[in-house]
Amino acid sequence: MITIEPIEIPGMHRIIPHVFSDNRGKYRKYYERKIFNDYGINDIFTESSEIHSQKGVIRGLHYQTGNNSQSKLVHILKGKIFDVAVDLRKDSETFGMFHCELLDSTVDKLLYIPKGFAHGFLSLEDDTLFSYQSAGAYEPENSGGIIWNDSEMNIPWPLKEYDIQNIIVTEKDSNWPTLKEYRKMNGGE
Repeated sequence: MITIEPIEIPGMHRIIPHVFSDNRGKYRKYYERKIFNDYGINDIFTESSEIHSQKGVIRGLHYQTGNNSQSKLVHILKGKIFDVAVDLRKDSETFGMFHCELLDSTVDKLLYIPKGFAHGFLSLEDDTLFSYQSAGAYEPENSGGIIWNDSEMNIPWPLKEYDIQNIIVTEKDSNWPTLKEYRKMNGGE
């Protein structure tokens, strides 16, 4: 049976899939609508994507605003990542809080990230394959980001622990605003 565990930021959940193993291999069930609905996860996932990354790649922290703000169901098919989700919901008591979690293809778990969050990850192994399902279509004109190394947020990226010498980040991801700048641009502070 699929197990859903709320985590410290309301609306986010850790999901342990149903797994059945025998001499043929392994069966995993990641999603069952009724079980998700029982936990208030009523999204209709409309897109499914995979991202292939080398060790040291940082992607994000990305978000999407507007009517198609995206919730995501994320997991690893191969390799290992350090996953980060930041609460950007304007009226949330946990605005600006982040949740970090190691996702590893050898450990059966997923994360559900609701609408209104920025999301990103650091690939900890070469040839990592990250999979996610999204509710809501990708809209480049409504997409943005928060700088991954915002000194005020102080996300504990495990660069030294995984002996990552060179970080690979796009120019775009290197130039996002800080959380404080984001808040000012969106009517806060």
